[in-house]
Amino acid sequence: MQVIVLGSAAAEAIPDPFCRCDVCEQARRQGGREARARSAALVNSDLLVDLGPDIVSAANQFKLYLGQVHTVLVTHRHEDHWLPSNLYWRDPGFAATPVVPLMVYGPDDALRDLEPHLDRAVNLGVKSVKAGEEWSAGPYRITAVPATHGGGEIEALLYVIDDGQRRVFYGTDTSTLSETTWTILRAWGPLDLILLDATAGLLSGGSGHQGFEQFIATRARMLQEGLIGPRTTVVAHHFSHNGGLTHTALVDKFAPHDVTVAYDGLTFAL
Repeated sequence: MQVIVLGSAAAEAIPDPFCRCDVCEQARRQGGREARARSAALVNSDLLVDLGPDIVSAANQFKLYLGQVHTVLVTHRHEDHWLPSNLYWRDPGFAATPVVPLMVYGPDDALRDLEPHLDRAVNLGVKSVKAGEEWSAGPYRITAVPATHGGGEIEALLYVIDDGQRRVFYGTDTSTLSETTWTILRAWGPLDLILLDATAGLLSGGSGHQGFEQFIATRARMLQEGLIGPRTTVVAHHFSHNGGLTHTALVDKFAPHDVTVAYDGLTFAL
């Protein structure tokens, strides 16, 4: 299994175009790993986690063709993760070559945002899913896991993606995981790759995200629950400039805990 991080930032990206904090200014000057698009990930060439506003530019930046994507997993309806109009670009009249049929899975409230676009959609299916549900999509077995995000105003999901050999947990956006989430994850045993929310950096993530201290506490619980084994890679993901840490500073902060820091274009071959 291959996993590509298409974007690794929170809602405002890094740099925030309206901000001149030290993190944003360094990202402007240096670019590279210091600059971040809004978060999404591509599994192999056929499964996409989130479909936000930066998908088109990310695909072009990393020279990716998305016409083979048959499955999209939507985590929640916040605009940095879910922009349904991006699906237009796969329709005839925009795409000059055929694409495979696509199924979009996600929380019901997020998928309702797709309804105005369905009348012109081609080869597109939609299925709402709830936390705890498990289903197959192509070669993958997927489990929806509840996130702690949105204060109850929206539905938010995390996902375990299993191709029969490797298991990936995509865990953003979320604050401290609920006991329901731990019960679902515990059944999976050691995972191969864990992408976990670390939005708030030096700050507290509050009720919707994690800062550094919350992240480290979650990692400790994952060790205790048997989710981290000898071949598990743990990745801090989804960063805000408001957390006060550049990419370089994040690497230094997480290195003693054996945690990889995500950046745009980071690729895992599992």
